[in-house]
Amino acid sequence: MRAKFLVVFLVNSLLDVSGSNVVELNLKNFDEYVDGERFVFVFFYASWQEQCQKILERYDEVANAFDRRDDVVIAKVNAYEEIKLATKYWVDRYPAFRYFIKGSVTEETYQGSSLPDNQIRFIRTKAFLRLNMGIFLTPIIHLSSANFERIVKDRARSIMILYFNGNCDLCNSLQNVLHNVGGTFRNEPKCLIGRLNCDADPQICVQQNIPHYPTLKVYSQHNKDGVMYEPGRNQESYTEKNITSFMNALCGTQRILRGRLNEKAGLLDDFNELAVRFMKENNKRDEIMIKAKSKALSHTFQVEAHFYLSVMRRITQHGAGILKDEIDRLERLIEGALHANKADELEKRKNILKQFQVLHYERDEL
Repeated sequence: MRAKFLVVFLVNSLLDVSGSNVVELNLKNFDEYVDGERFVFVFFYASWQEQCQKILERYDEVANAFDRRDDVVIAKVNAYEEIKLATKYWVDRYPAFRYFIKGSVTEETYQGSSLPDNQIRFIRTKAFLRLNMGIFLTPIIHLSSANFERIVKDRARSIMILYFNGNCDLCNSLQNVLHNVGGTFRNEPKCLIGRLNCDADPQICVQQNIPHYPTLKVYSQHNKDGVMYEPGRNQESYTEKNITSFMNALCGTQRILRGRLNEKAGLLDDFNELAVRFMKENNKRDEIMIKAKSKALSHTFQVEAHFYLSVMRRITQHGAGILKDEIDRLERLIEGALHANKADELEKRKNILKQFQVLHYERDEL
């Protein structure tokens, strides 16, 4: 009994060394350290596991190698006490190591040696890296073992990946289709298209259970295991239009071919109801605008809500005849827009104006 107590005491001593440069992370402080500002290397351990105990005996050596660097954090997590963290970061065996490069809060797996010298060398090669946000603006992301986890596991984004090899004619035509789809979603940084060459990175394709080429696999924000995209056996099912429709459903977006927004973008159900009343009840327009102003102040989509109010005011001042001229003007601006964000803003305004225009025509027909 005394011997068992001594073993437990020694293990706990290893976990709480005074003056250690290893940061003990838990659910409360994890986000404070893993914030994208620093490189973070995390050891998930089970205190009862023999191999973890041996690693902990020397883990301070890793931390001490970077004790003068403010941009590097060497940390550990007791996975048995912090079950939520272990689950979130896919820890199901011990020891387990995860790391986060600068600019990213998406975990990547360290699969190298647990010896301090090896870990120190690895951290030195990775600590200078910073996530290039520009990669999310490209039509199709070129994936490899160097960036696969940090792109695919990102819980803020959904991605469709084409797995291909060099002996596949259909792969080439599908890449062209997906490049166009990626262009359509160029202004949706949370809705991505990627490609991975299985000749260059066979281990990833084995891990992802890729059965043949081409294979399309989808990783949503809520499912990072991925599911196969199999709309049908006919090649016609893999058209730009079909894949665009699927990606809209996956990402909750409203894109059509060439990257423009569809006719529903920018429309708000509650303000559509106010618009109906506004166009039908001329004698209550002031009352309706007061209500619209009140709702717009706290609305989730304040820009669009305030534009509804602006249209109401302009109709009150100049009449509904301004709607057609304004729609035509916006269409010309959209065609010449140099920036996608500006085009999206104009498209939403045009849709709102069209909503009022339809109501105006309906009233005239009565």
